[in-house]
Amino acid sequence: MNRTIKKIAILSAVFLAATAAYFIWNQNTTERKDAMVYTSMDESSLPVVYTDIYGKKMNLLHGYNQDMKQTVSREALTLLPADRSLGIQISDYSGGIKGISYEVRSLDMQRLVERTTVDKWNQEDNGVLASLPIQNLLSKDKEYLLVLSLDTSNNGTLQYYTRIMWTDNSNAKDMIDFAVDFTTKTFNYDQAKDLTTYLESNNTEDNTSLSHVSIRSSFSQLTWGGLSVTPVGEIQATLKDLNGIMCSVQLKYMVSRGEGDSKELYEVEDNFTMKWDSRRIYLMDFNRDTSQVFSGQRDLFSGKRILLGIVDPDEVRTAKSPSGNILSYVVNRDLWTFDQKGKHGVKVFSFRSKEDDNLRSGYNQHDIKVLSISDNGDVNFLVYGYMNRGIHEGSMGIAMYQYSSQNNAIEEQFFTPVTLSFEMLKEDMEQLAHIGSNGMLYLMADRSVYGIDLNSNEYMVLADSLLEGGYAVSGTERHLAWQEGSDIYGAGVIHLMNLDTGIKREITGGQKDRYRPLGFVGDDFIYGIAEDGDKWIQNGRIIDAPMHRIEIVDQSGKILKEYEQENVYISDVSVDDSRIHLTQVVKSGEQSYVPSKRDTIVCNQEITNADMEGIGSVASQDRKKVYFIQLGKEAESKDVRITVPKKVAYETTEVVELKGNQKTQENRYYAYSGGHLIGSRRDFTDALELAYDRMGVVTDQNQEILWNRVNRPPIRNMKDPMKNGATFVRNLEDFNGDRTVREGVLMIDARGSNLNQVLYFVGRGCPVAAYTGQGGYLLISGYDQYNVTLYNPTTGDSQKMGINDASSFFAERGNDFVCGLFRE
Repeated sequence: MNRTIKKIAILSAVFLAATAAYFIWNQNTTERKDAMVYTSMDESSLPVVYTDIYGKKMNLLHGYNQDMKQTVSREALTLLPADRSLGIQISDYSGGIKGISYEVRSLDMQRLVERTTVDKWNQEDNGVLASLPIQNLLSKDKEYLLVLSLDTSNNGTLQYYTRIMWTDNSNAKDMIDFAVDFTTKTFNYDQAKDLTTYLESNNTEDNTSLSHVSIRSSFSQLTWGGLSVTPVGEIQATLKDLNGIMCSVQLKYMVSRGEGDSKELYEVEDNFTMKWDSRRIYLMDFNRDTSQVFSGQRDLFSGKRILLGIVDPDEVRTAKSPSGNILSYVVNRDLWTFDQKGKHGVKVFSFRSKEDDNLRSGYNQHDIKVLSISDNGDVNFLVYGYMNRGIHEGSMGIAMYQYSSQNNAIEEQFFTPVTLSFEMLKEDMEQLAHIGSNGMLYLMADRSVYGIDLNSNEYMVLADSLLEGGYAVSGTERHLAWQEGSDIYGAGVIHLMNLDTGIKREITGGQKDRYRPLGFVGDDFIYGIAEDGDKWIQNGRIIDAPMHRIEIVDQSGKILKEYEQENVYISDVSVDDSRIHLTQVVKSGEQSYVPSKRDTIVCNQEITNADMEGIGSVASQDRKKVYFIQLGKEAESKDVRITVPKKVAYETTEVVELKGNQKTQENRYYAYSGGHLIGSRRDFTDALELAYDRMGVVTDQNQEILWNRVNRPPIRNMKDPMKNGATFVRNLEDFNGDRTVREGVLMIDARGSNLNQVLYFVGRGCPVAAYTGQGGYLLISGYDQYNVTLYNPTTGDSQKMGINDASSFFAERGNDFVCGLFRE
């Protein structure tokens, strides 16, 4: 009997050991077979739409379940055929199209041009094919907004947005073909030799990394540095702009390297800016951005590194738990954590899917921001932008999530919809999104700052209608300062708030003092003090309100540093880590100043970039520079296990509608290049500077192009500038610098731009006013390759001046220009 029991025990032990070994083997095998891991959430279900341009399936459009107006219209420009009948293809994954309609509006949304319901469409194997019979109500070569509405059985009514243009310009076809051919040839070394004539290779470009390749890169970089990559799937082509002779095209595609378990996937985006000429197409700018999809394979965890591969380091963000054991990192729109002691990696959040064709789940108009991470592995984070999957699919907004390590689950706390484009939202979110120790989440959206109580999801408007230069956020995002009122040159009160504790202080003083927030050095606040009435006015426009004093205070309000010099004023302040650079002026009259000198205040603070902490790089034999996350402890690949949350829960989520008290909407200029928003600025010249070197454009808030680096005719001369610019000249006298449309001409203050930049407006048919001092000005009425034509409105005389001489002449007088654009 004992022998039998002993035999059973032995057999049972063998069975258990074999079972355990099997499951361990099976887990390891499964991880190796399916190296890519995915988050559990509802699959994408919204249709996507393509438009037909020159017989090509282009401009992949994603659906929205909210009214986005014109904010996302810059994602694509669709050209209409001669008969204006626009062909579309709808990839209807759920087979539920019940109705199709569309409307055409002016870009400013003020005029409804057409609203039409489509009665017939065809269901084909490749989706729904339809034609939009756009009426003959459009002006040639003018952009309009097209809003396509799809009534679906499973997802309600969805909107799709694109700008449209009816044009006789057929040059775009050749430029689109050029872009696709260019990209295709880069995968074949011999064919790519045809592309060398378009490169502007120079030694200043970084040729050590394949994550970014430009027109200035080497031929080796252009051809992937010898890296053996293969395109995967189709190239998605999007027409971004067609403005005269300038065309901008964006291509998105995937490439792979290797086979089986070691296969690597890369997301690639090529952006082309081209200029048409009857003799050839000129490539004005080219940029290729490549980012490896981090698969989470265990062999990427080795030694004291997590190998990320070929990525843009500026797009990788890291955070540590208080003890430093738990790391979080956001790479290529995926959030991961790694427990260094437990050797446990978690793919906390990703929209990627193994069931999807990547057109929807792989859409890149969103990002992730980690708010906090605990020693137990819990993470609070935001997902903001376009929602690719889940219950908010098709919405633009901000979602707050909490990941519980113990439950291995994600819970959504709230979702707030916004009507900004992703890149505009990103500009705000990168400035401020912070959880305080008081349980409040503070975030910026549409130039308003909100405080959201994470216990109740109730919110308050902390500050709204913020003006550029009228607020400052510390680099740690723990402190915020903003001035009251709408005067960008100062206010009677500055509010200084500690966003960890919620404690707010006021900085104020005498009735004549005007305070201006200037920035932070670490957590110390810098502000300037000017005297009310000390305005620098030139040619009817305010240049600045120079400050006579600078103060630096800590968070208790204690003054740490004072800077003041007799009869010397500060006109500009910039903060560079722990250095404060001052531009000084002295008074030359009641409301006039002249430049003096520059000075620097050095602060005893060590400033670090926490987002980039722990990110390193190493030279790879085949992939050039690759990046990694630095670990504090050794990690052996065989010991690492990778998991994903078992569910995403929405049971307790709330929709929080953030509504500010917007009193004024600041006129801003938007700089675009390579299909992307580079930044927005209050001053036209600042936006122009962002776009200039990158062959970009500047638009207003309605996405109408106000300035274009490429689209300028080589020669332009006005026979009668006073007649050509009559309305422009009439409005110069009382122009105060604000962007306004008067008598059909848009007035733009271009002070600080250079001569070459403002000639664009002459090329568009409006003379430029160039001030020469004492209120006098000349009209720039023409130009060619060598000269500009200057017209004196007082004497009626015209004269030619060499471009270089004229550039120096106006630079010595402050490059004080006012420009105009004629509007229909």
